[in-house]
Amino acid sequence: MTGLKPYARAISTRILAGIPVFILVTFGATALSSMAPGSAAQLILGDNATAEQVAALNSAYGYDLPLWERYLKWLGNLLQGDLGQTLFSQQPVVQVVFDRAAVTFEIAFLAMFFSLIGIPIAMYTASHSGKLADRILRSISSVLLAVPTFVIVVLLSYVFAIVLRWLPATGWANFSDDPLANLWYVALPVLCLSLHQIAYLYRVARNEMITTLQEDFVQVARARGLSLSYIMLRHVLRPAMPQILTVMGLSLTYMLAGSFVVESYFAVPGIGWTVLTAVKSHDIPLVQAILSLTVVIFVIVFMLVDIGYAIIDPRVTVS
Repeated sequence: MTGLKPYARAISTRILAGIPVFILVTFGATALSSMAPGSAAQLILGDNATAEQVAALNSAYGYDLPLWERYLKWLGNLLQGDLGQTLFSQQPVVQVVFDRAAVTFEIAFLAMFFSLIGIPIAMYTASHSGKLADRILRSISSVLLAVPTFVIVVLLSYVFAIVLRWLPATGWANFSDDPLANLWYVALPVLCLSLHQIAYLYRVARNEMITTLQEDFVQVARARGLSLSYIMLRHVLRPAMPQILTVMGLSLTYMLAGSFVVESYFAVPGIGWTVLTAVKSHDIPLVQAILSLTVVIFVIVFMLVDIGYAIIDPRVTVS
């Protein structure tokens, strides 16, 4: 139990540090929704609604209250587990966010898993530094890192959906309804999200491994006649893991940001597509719920990254 105390203390510290961020982000969502042109009541009632009808609906939803009062009311409801209902479909916000998050998490985690292919590629090129394969792969990774996500999305959709007709350009199928159709629809979004991360992870891991290969203990291992594959797995990969772990944690940030582009382009009903739709329609409860979930995810991920450092390298503490 004593060994768990530093971890518990570190987790508590990260959670407390995340509270101000959570408040700033969710309060900013309320403020930005209020400053956007138009109103949710006007969108719900239509262009023919009278000013009295719009005012009455704003009053019913509490949108006529001062900004700080509306935020405190939302925060109080959140502490009671009540995030309200969406303005247009009148569905529970919790259910909508859960359904949409499941889609985004599937794409993000599959893309992150697929991006791990960059590690064995980095191990090979680091052990063959300067050779033809290394030069080719470095050139390819430089191009992938330089090309924006939306360009990759357009190019890959043109090649695989329009020219080759191997994959669908738009649409979605839930895994629970049809697993094979789900994999068919998810393939192109995952490929678009993961290419940039494969290149990034490859470059970081390669640089770390090349540095480690120059260390004295690696030279001693080579002098003892140990195989190169054993040296790479036993002596080179582990020192590079803290940096790789950092990249993987940052990758989630990229995946969530990239989901806005990918989900909008491929008409995937995930978090990115939903929050863009919610902002346009002034669906404030839905926007606040999605941003709240995003902040919580970021706090958890970076907390796990910090703890992962201590597990990988005993010299690192979590306090």
